[in-house]
Amino acid sequence: MARMHATTHHPHVGSHWPVTFLVTSAGKPTSAKVEYEYLLAGQVVAHRSHYAFKGSFHDIFTWPSSAVGYPLTFRAVITAGAITLNLDYPVQVVR
Repeated sequence: MARMHATTHHPHVGSHWPVTFLVTSAGKPTSAKVEYEYLLAGQVVAHRSHYAFKGSFHDIFTWPSSAVGYPLTFRAVITAGAITLNLDYPVQVVR
């Protein structure tokens, strides 16, 4: 199971936007990797970083002004063993 939590669907440009991931197998923390994709109209327009972790991972990033006004989807691609899941979170960055 993989879950993502973010603070808002309307992050402010230049402000911190925390996001947390929890990945478990049989109810126990498991090793996983996460990488970020950004989608516009269903098409991947950018990739960001990839991290390895066990159980939970917390990240904070800042949305750029170039993202303001676009209906984007933040996608976390979670890989744990042979399983890959896309966790999609719609966002619209505001000033």
